[in-house]
Amino acid sequence: MSMFSRFDKDLKHSDGCLHKAADMFFHPIKEDIFHDWDTNHPPFPGPKLTKVKLECKNIVEKKEEVKVVVKVEEKKEEKKCGCGGGGGGCHCHCSCQHHCHCAPAPPPPPPPPPPPPAFVRIYPCFKVIEKYAIVETEWCPMMKDYTADKLWQLHVYLPDVAKDKVIVDILEKTLVVHGEGVFHTHCGMWPGHVEHCCDCTRKEPTSFCKKFALPGNCKITEARVEFEKEVLVVRIQRA
Repeated sequence: MSMFSRFDKDLKHSDGCLHKAADMFFHPIKEDIFHDWDTNHPPFPGPKLTKVKLECKNIVEKKEEVKVVVKVEEKKEEKKCGCGGGGGGCHCHCSCQHHCHCAPAPPPPPPPPPPPPAFVRIYPCFKVIEKYAIVETEWCPMMKDYTADKLWQLHVYLPDVAKDKVIVDILEKTLVVHGEGVFHTHCGMWPGHVEHCCDCTRKEPTSFCKKFALPGNCKITEARVEFEKEVLVVRIQRA
């Protein structure tokens, strides 16, 4: 008897398992331990598996719709330069406001320097001061000013006067010399064009204040003051 003479019947009787069908054919006696034993393997294709496949075909899969939102940003067009330089694009970097792609934009110009202070003290030290009212005195030491194209000078004769007793200020366009001088009480006033020198001891410390109008184009920040041999010299360069 051939194994395949009743193959379909034996395979159906063994639940579609080829191993079980072979065991039942080679071991037909039920008392045989190998007639029907557990093989522990996945079932072979047979009626049961075919039935499962048919059931799976009848199931209709539901497709879920997924909405995807894509944001598209509009590209802003840059303003082109109207100067027409460089042919296809701007390469001149002219004064019109634009952003050229050929090279980075030039840095902005530096801010202008601050204006010089209007009220300063130039002797005995240079510093900024507050504006004050100028009150000239009746008496003052002998002073002479000189005006040239590139320089303005002032000479002040201060015999017997200490250097720390004299102050020189500039208030806008006015130069002010003030401090404490020495007045010869017994000699009285002497002519302005004559330098007074004497050996007398009758001298009185006296406050004084004298102002001078500065000429135009004076460089205040370049003012220089020297006090040597009882003579104070003020020099201010002119532009």
